[in-house]
Amino acid sequence: MRGLLLRAGLWLADLIARSLPSRVAYLVADLGGRTWHRFAPRRRALVTESLTRVCAATGRPTDPATMRRVVRNAFVEHARYYLELLRAPHYPRDRIDDFVSAEDWDRLEPILRGGAVVASLHLGNFEPFGHLLADHGFRVVAPVEEIRPRELFDFMLAHRGAGRGAQIIPLAKSRRPMVEVLRAGGVVGMIADRDLAEDGIPVSMFGLPTTLPAGPAALALMTDRPLLVASCMRVGPDRFVGRTWMVETPRTDDRRADAEAMTREMGRHFETAIGQLPEQWWASFQPYWTDQRRRGSS
Repeated sequence: MRGLLLRAGLWLADLIARSLPSRVAYLVADLGGRTWHRFAPRRRALVTESLTRVCAATGRPTDPATMRRVVRNAFVEHARYYLELLRAPHYPRDRIDDFVSAEDWDRLEPILRGGAVVASLHLGNFEPFGHLLADHGFRVVAPVEEIRPRELFDFMLAHRGAGRGAQIIPLAKSRRPMVEVLRAGGVVGMIADRDLAEDGIPVSMFGLPTTLPAGPAALALMTDRPLLVASCMRVGPDRFVGRTWMVETPRTDDRRADAEAMTREMGRHFETAIGQLPEQWWASFQPYWTDQRRRGSS
């Protein structure tokens, strides 16, 4: 019964989100974000700490009034992501360029046509960028962790694909499909700004220690394909702009050392992307740096 109710609730949320006019849908999401901000003091404190670190490292004001505004906006932006997760698969295919564009597309497209690993991050909304690539003829696969409850994972699997966008594959069974796609000239998209296993490459992000997963760099090295960092920033209701950076480091005969160097360079590009709009970085809603993780596990 619980699973049936969850499936019915997800179906209803999908119907409402895609049926409402854009302006109304975003007003509802914004109200939800502001309500969440008000009634989640522990989460609010964590987001405040994380975004204060980002703002301080990037030369932004960190006075209490400014940070209250930034953090409140962060909750609103995160609520908008959940709305867009439902709306993005329903953007008209013949008008996808009205919803999302990629900067410097003429430079980017030939790189992707040969096969590429694209490392994205929990920033803005990466979903529309996947739709843009797929609707321009790219085969895109993206590995994801299987989440619980199973009904939610199945919904996400069906909804994110929906015949468009990236093909979602379970992370545990992803290695062979990713290699095959890359060798066939396709794109592998990986969300890589959080090291969920906490066993990745030590890096410094905004001047503080954390770790990043080595997977994107290792996959690029194993298949001899380029590694790019991509962000897809929200610039208005149902409107996004994608930006990309090439991860370029010298290659040596030591693949492990090369993977570490590429991962650290990937992290530097992540810093650049996050620094543009910190309030859209929703990895700040989870313990991110090493000291935060230690506090969270104690």
